[in-house]
Amino acid sequence: MSTIFSDPISLVLAAAVMNAVYTLPMKLNKQWKWEHSWLVFTLLGVAVVPTVLAAFTIPRLLETYDGVPGNILLGMAACGALWGVSLVFFGLAVEAVGVAITFAVALGTSAASGAVIPLISRHYAEIFTARGFMVLSGILAILIGVGICGAAGRNREAERTAENGRSGIPPFRKGFALAFLSGLLGSMLNLGLTLGAPIQRNAQSFGASEAMMSNAVWLPCLYAGAVPGLAYCAFLMRKNRTAGQLLSASRWHYWLTPALMGLFWFGSIMCYSLASVKLGELGPVIAWPLFLSAVVIASTIAGVVTGEWKNTGRGPMTWMWIGVLCLVAAMALLASAGQ
Repeated sequence: MSTIFSDPISLVLAAAVMNAVYTLPMKLNKQWKWEHSWLVFTLLGVAVVPTVLAAFTIPRLLETYDGVPGNILLGMAACGALWGVSLVFFGLAVEAVGVAITFAVALGTSAASGAVIPLISRHYAEIFTARGFMVLSGILAILIGVGICGAAGRNREAERTAENGRSGIPPFRKGFALAFLSGLLGSMLNLGLTLGAPIQRNAQSFGASEAMMSNAVWLPCLYAGAVPGLAYCAFLMRKNRTAGQLLSASRWHYWLTPALMGLFWFGSIMCYSLASVKLGELGPVIAWPLFLSAVVIASTIAGVVTGEWKNTGRGPMTWMWIGVLCLVAAMALLASAGQ
């Protein structure tokens, strides 16, 4: 365990696995609609669980925000709100073009923007060094890898559509635009961590450990990010007239599974934050695309294990593994840049 928490690459991989499986507990809530489980997850997982963990791991939590300029806190809240909107766009993109294309476009855009923006804005001189070239090469490999994975998924869906005797392809342009915006806005959470550096320093000065000092940084981002999700779930419950089922169709464990989802999800965020710190000055530049690449790999493996690619031709499977190999190459490049 100590080895995992001391090696930044192992931390990123652990964060990716938790991120890839955090939605699985939601399948246990069979009587709830999606908006019910997501509403409770947003309340417990995005707001309550991070608050409780921060309260137990950050001494004098409220004082860590003292002296932090208001424009920084507002900037962090804005980043969180934009990230919350990205979740809504992601769900709409999945409905329009399916999971495979949405993940490819959204994660590719998020990886590229989440690495390029801080590289250009804060470490512009690094672009013209060997290290900067490795980072940019890794980002390019990510874009190629997720693109190939997305094409493989699209071919898989096309084969299944033909096999089931249905014709027609979901509106690609609309779904592509939504996925692109989701990835672009999704990278704002990483920018929020970058803006919260003064809060990290305050938390450490009050005795917070390096592993836990970022817990205080996430709260302004997550509180603002929960608002769009809550609003969207409320809209769905009103539109589908399912608000009454939140209580009538619930079971006692339905309220525990969203909390478990929150533990997986925020545990992923915590591991990512620590990896970003341990990777040094370019941590946010390197850790973010590395994390997203590992999420794609972990999600792909989980999909194979759970039968997602069952009864699929050899072609889509072959292209999927080619895409995964591109992502592995990207991880190697970014890991080398972090040395």
